[in-house]
Amino acid sequence: MSNKTKEALTDWAINLIKSKDAITNSLQNIEKNKEEFDVKATYSNKEEFIIVEPFIKNTEEIIAKLQKDRYITIFVMNSYDNFKFLIDNWKKLIDFPKLTIYFVNMFSHTDKKWAIKPYLHNLVTDDKSLKEGLNSLFAAVEPLTEEYLEGKVYKD
Repeated sequence: MSNKTKEALTDWAINLIKSKDAITNSLQNIEKNKEEFDVKATYSNKEEFIIVEPFIKNTEEIIAKLQKDRYITIFVMNSYDNFKFLIDNWKKLIDFPKLTIYFVNMFSHTDKKWAIKPYLHNLVTDDKSLKEGLNSLFAAVEPLTEEYLEGKVYKD
């Protein structure tokens, strides 16, 4: 994965954060490369730490950054491998009440993103319907591959 791909997703994430704040207007500052995170958003009532990892290669590295008392948001591409990361690590991810994960395809002809808060989602679903529900969310945005994205980022 190129740095250009990560930069494109980081910029997309920052634009989403700013857009979501348009109503509350509580975003005070947004900075790239803060502490061990890619972006830090400071609001009037909280700090949000953002991890941008277009295609997760090192699961343990991502999970090691999670903290129960911090608002942490992960932005990834809507790929089959990233979806597999969610499924395979579900039991670990539900332990972080302030965690949000965005699955993104900025080139999708359908929705561009879907988001999940594993802790909250786990409270309202049962194990039997979990995978079916997650598959429905995943299918709402066109999946992409690393190769496809590299071509789009360099082309556009």
